[in-house]
Amino acid sequence: MKKRILWVDDIRIPPFTLQCDIARDFDTAINLLSNNNYDTIYLDHDLADFKDGKERTGYSIVLWLVERKLNGFPVPLTYTFLTSNPVGRKNMTAVIERYLTIGNI
Repeated sequence: MKKRILWVDDIRIPPFTLQCDIARDFDTAINLLSNNNYDTIYLDHDLADFKDGKERTGYSIVLWLVERKLNGFPVPLTYTFLTSNPVGRKNMTAVIERYLTIGNI
């Protein structure tokens, strides 16, 4: 069975060998995650996405995924970071390790 992959990044382009869906902003990522089951997500932190004066980042998507999992919906099992933001990477890693890895709630 082919794995479903989601690439979330406002700038980077996935390698041509990677068959995946692409989200360039928060809303597109949430829409795709709501309507598809992904095995893997490639995630940037800084998405250059603002709404009502608030920045929406890869960290925002990770928090949304935690809520989704707590409500009994599927979430990706594998997370790969595309970000060059060390603080963003650290924050996303902490939440994923705490709430989104297998066996954690």
